[in-house]
Amino acid sequence: MHETLEHVVSVLPVWPGHEQGGQGASPGTAPEGSGVVVRRGVIATAFHVVEPAERVDIRLSDGRVLPARLIAGDAASDIALLSVETDLVPFEISPSPGLAQPACAIGNAFGLGLSVTCGVVSAVGVTNAGFNAVEDFVQTDAAANPGSSGGALVDAQGRLIGMMSAIFASGADANIGVNFAVSAKLLMRVTDALLADGKVEYLSADWRLGSADNAQLAQVAAPVVGTVRAGGKAHAAGIETGDLILEIGSRRTRTPRDALTALALLPPQTTVVDVRVLRGGAEKTVSLSFVEPTRQPDLDVQKNSDPDCPHPSAVCALRQAVFPVSSFDPVGSATRIASDLLVTNRHVVGNRKDATVHTPGGPKTAKVVPSAFRGDLVLLKVDGLPEDGQILDPASARPAEGPYYAIGADIARREVRVFEPGELILAPAEGADLGRLHVRARMQPGVSGGALVDGDGDLAGIAVGGGDGRYEAIPVSAIQLLLQQRESPEATRMTNRLGINFAACATAIDSVLAGERQEEALGQLSKTCKASSNHGQLLEAGRLLAQAGDFDAAISLHGQASDQVPNSINSRMSLLVSLQLATRFEDMTDHARWLLNAAPDDPQALRFSIQSGVWGGDPELAEAGYRALLKADPRQAQAARRFIDSAPPAPRRR
Repeated sequence: MHETLEHVVSVLPVWPGHEQGGQGASPGTAPEGSGVVVRRGVIATAFHVVEPAERVDIRLSDGRVLPARLIAGDAASDIALLSVETDLVPFEISPSPGLAQPACAIGNAFGLGLSVTCGVVSAVGVTNAGFNAVEDFVQTDAAANPGSSGGALVDAQGRLIGMMSAIFASGADANIGVNFAVSAKLLMRVTDALLADGKVEYLSADWRLGSADNAQLAQVAAPVVGTVRAGGKAHAAGIETGDLILEIGSRRTRTPRDALTALALLPPQTTVVDVRVLRGGAEKTVSLSFVEPTRQPDLDVQKNSDPDCPHPSAVCALRQAVFPVSSFDPVGSATRIASDLLVTNRHVVGNRKDATVHTPGGPKTAKVVPSAFRGDLVLLKVDGLPEDGQILDPASARPAEGPYYAIGADIARREVRVFEPGELILAPAEGADLGRLHVRARMQPGVSGGALVDGDGDLAGIAVGGGDGRYEAIPVSAIQLLLQQRESPEATRMTNRLGINFAACATAIDSVLAGERQEEALGQLSKTCKASSNHGQLLEAGRLLAQAGDFDAAISLHGQASDQVPNSINSRMSLLVSLQLATRFEDMTDHARWLLNAAPDDPQALRFSIQSGVWGGDPELAEAGYRALLKADPRQAQAARRFIDSAPPAPRRR
């Protein structure tokens, strides 16, 4: 149990008008709390502990106190995430706990430092405690008190069952043996969403549920459907008013709160879930789909006539050349390059042989056209596209140098739109078959497979995605290769192999994120994602392997991504992070120098130059990074100067 303490911290917030609390603190001080390490350098805690804080520190089990940064929080589940600049090792997640199973609570009770109390699991799947809007609690009689919020509930092997969240008190805010921890499943669901998007969006079925009446409860405990929104998800699934909801997915539902939790626990990328209902004494299972066909608006291409497209009319007209598609990825885009041909990203289609194309005339089924092209592009053949629609012919494209516009599906607005323009950052590396355009033209989820065009409406490439102001697109030259390699005798074999490996890698990534069979999943992650050769998967798999401490595998995958797309800033960033975590500073210098030249105004890139220069034995690189940082961010440059002048010894190589 002593080793388990390394995964738990004391959380020390400073609230407005309050001093920092702790042992012996006077009344009016901010209460301390606890936190659990859920990702390397990422701590989960109770949202109510840190939400009003002006500053947050954490205290490790060895007594060190470090500053922390609030990443994001979700009031509905009372979960917040903190980041710290140190390599904290995350908890291993426990399998689903059983009743009466031994359990121990670890936390900073009363601000006295970390302590351990033990008991048993009293209940699981508690959804009606009334503390939070979204609840999936594990109840325990292990003692918890003020300061325990955000602490760990662990099993006998020290694995995380849940995060302590609330206590039932009698007369005073102190333990009476009825305490609640957010289940590890809900905790990790929220953690992944907050890290990815900074917020949590819970799935909805577009229904209103109520409690069953006494006559119904005499037969079965289940929530009853009160109303169904016309045209909504439940309506489309065939669910009717008066139905009893027995099960959502594999989760039994006895109350409306159970159903709310069952939906909340579903990953955001869920496209469909089985719902078991009772109607007229007979049970049936229906498929509840969360994929809403994206509509395309009727377009008026006259300049300034469409307030939803304040861009050049030649660009706005090309919304007719881009269609929302659903396949392996439930929402993506595809760009029309011939009367019956679309092109999209391989990661949109995965290992599927077809895709649904959402057109103004209704959904159409498109078939994947085999090609021996190895990159992240796939051809789709579809009949019935509008005869008078726009077509972006890659053979005639002569794009200018910018600004560029991304055109693709906007999930929130449920339409194809033109996003804010941006300039070229880097052109594709010369001689790289899988090179990419790097632009500041904004993209967001759903745009993958859409068009990147210049101000005259010429096709520049196919949008892929990105972030932090750096977005990527596959250039027109790659589309031409994709078309040419349809004739290759290897076309079918290559398409099938890449699709199978992509799906296998995606499964391994999902398993790691879900905490399932970690050792086996991590092994599959390295093998399958290397074989998939998909740039995005290489980056994500490498990130997960680095978090798990398998630095050699992470560096290998990130190196493969950088070799594949030599001018990718995002790939170099990922590779440098893996090398940094492995404390291989000498190996960082060449990549940091490239990044310094490619992104001289990016503070993170410049910090890599400074750190690797100092600890990797290249003082000229460190000074060059400092000079650039002085222009880009003078405040950070002050700390960088101190680091260069009096750096501590480099950490040992891992």
